[in-house]
Amino acid sequence: MLLADRHTQHRRAEPLLPDDDPRAAVQEVWERDGATGAVAVRDAKIIGYLIGLIEDEHPIWGHHSWVERAGHACADGEVLRDLYATAARLWMEAGANRHYVMVPAVGDRLDPWYRLGFAHMHVEAIRESGGDPGSFPDGVTIRRGGPDDLETAIRIDRLIFELQQQPPSFGLLRPHTPEERDADWAESLSDPGLAYFVVERDGEAVGHSTLYPPKPEFGVPTDAVYLASTAIVPEVRGSGVGVALTEHVSSWAREAGYSSVVTNWRMTNLLASRFWPARGFRPVFHRLHRAVGMG
Repeated sequence: MLLADRHTQHRRAEPLLPDDDPRAAVQEVWERDGATGAVAVRDAKIIGYLIGLIEDEHPIWGHHSWVERAGHACADGEVLRDLYATAARLWMEAGANRHYVMVPAVGDRLDPWYRLGFAHMHVEAIRESGGDPGSFPDGVTIRRGGPDDLETAIRIDRLIFELQQQPPSFGLLRPHTPEERDADWAESLSDPGLAYFVVERDGEAVGHSTLYPPKPEFGVPTDAVYLASTAIVPEVRGSGVGVALTEHVSSWAREAGYSSVVTNWRMTNLLASRFWPARGFRPVFHRLHRAVGMG
């Protein structure tokens, strides 16, 4: 099976990837609403496929086609380019001129997409859980947070949006309204499945991190934990506070029974794209993007 072969190669490159069921993953994508794409056949044998999920009113992505992790597999890069030429015509006819695809972070799998005009947008990465929970700079402490930290969570989370709007990211996504942020964080901090940590320096909150079990997805270990909103205030960046926080939450993850930690970052976020690999996170999937007709 094409996806099984691709995933076997991928697991050789990253052993933390799970031994998932490729057949079930392909079927799940194929049966979704809005699924459309193309299949390549040679000598009565399927040699490649590409399935995009079309959505026309997404609040962030607009009218787009999204190719999931299990939504494509092809051993021949040139055949994959032909598959895209066929599928993209269908997507464009449906009005979807923004195309997104999740591709294994393996050179020969990425190359055909780059030669189709796709650009590197996001990185999804993984590392083993476990760390040194006691490597704190002087005056720094880390504690488990909760609903009483709502104002801190909102204040520090906003730093991520502000950073993404700066060059070279130029992220145009606007933060939620204050009311929406309050409601989202109030709900999250009350969720027993979420672990929220606050890092303080001399008693003042200067960063935070949230962790929770990721949703079931092809290529994500069932015993992984997702490291989500993580930020440090600008005036203490580079002082070791972020490293201490990362080590602490990774150590907590191991003690909580999670074998690995997964996270993601925007490739154009210079701080994130340097910080997370230095913390041992290894890319496993890249989100690629093409805006057709934008020049």
